[in-house]
Amino acid sequence: MKSNKKFGYIVFIVFIFFSIFLNGCDLKIKPNISNTIDMTPRLIELSGTSSATNVVETVKGAIVGIRSSLNGGYAVGSGVAIKEGGYILTNQHVISGSKGITVYFADNTATTASLIWQDSSIDLAVIKSNIDMPYLSVETESLAVGEDVLAIGTPLSLAFQHTVTKGIISALNRTIEIDNDNGTVSYMQNLIQHDASINPGNSGGPLINMSGKVIGINTLKASGAEGIGFAIPIIAGRVVVDRLFENVGYTAPYMGVFGVSSAYARAKEISIDGDGLYIMGIDEKGISKLKGIMVGDIIYKIDDYKINDFMDLRRFLYSKNTGDEITVYLYRFGTEMQIKMII
Repeated sequence: MKSNKKFGYIVFIVFIFFSIFLNGCDLKIKPNISNTIDMTPRLIELSGTSSATNVVETVKGAIVGIRSSLNGGYAVGSGVAIKEGGYILTNQHVISGSKGITVYFADNTATTASLIWQDSSIDLAVIKSNIDMPYLSVETESLAVGEDVLAIGTPLSLAFQHTVTKGIISALNRTIEIDNDNGTVSYMQNLIQHDASINPGNSGGPLINMSGKVIGINTLKASGAEGIGFAIPIIAGRVVVDRLFENVGYTAPYMGVFGVSSAYARAKEISIDGDGLYIMGIDEKGISKLKGIMVGDIIYKIDDYKINDFMDLRRFLYSKNTGDEITVYLYRFGTEMQIKMII
């Protein structure tokens, strides 16, 4: 317990550092990026695996630096287009509270973008560039510990736009506990741990495999440690971008529950019966509270969709529409229950 709390505190310090450093601090160095990049809107794909040099040269047209204007300053981050029409995925904390968003392309041009979706619970956001651009395909399944990966982004300042670092996947399905400044605890789950160097400003940039596909969105690193960075798996982002492409005004249904995997709950020495999403919190205003779901319940399936953790729940909800009826299957003190609800 103590070590987890300490690590959560370390990660929280990283977020504080992001906030302090990125609000108005910019090194006076001109970016060294090309104005000959082919920015023709298209899907960028590689045939099989390739060298790091070839991957970088091929994919960089789909990757942007982000300047998010704030009261009294601005934040710097990164993003990657994964859908035609200029749909760019980034971190929610990069654009939180933004008064205006500018994206910087690999050919040394820039344009504005609009925020069209955000979810702070998984730290993802989608912005839409006012200029169409190339985009990348994604890899959601074939991830292996030890495989080579590239992180591309804008560390520290827009002067360092399209910085590339290389590493390996160190672990999969990591959960990080974060101590918030209001005394509460939150969790980031299902993270890809890797050792490609990332710094403030890399947030929202892609983690890319050697086939040129996006496997994750870089979100934070562990302060006080070497080579411990984390990326959010791309699968949830891909699902919501597809929904937004169909309907820019799409809003995901809201259940009002928060939890962790049963495996992580047991690691925290919580005694539970059954496997699935262990419910740790209930929104008093959410439909789940109204329908009787309780803290301590374990949701293992919704309709025919298996639920193992919070990311599974988010992916399921992104696939649904407000007003849909669902059946929630759960364990309560070892007893199986079914609850129907309209979300």
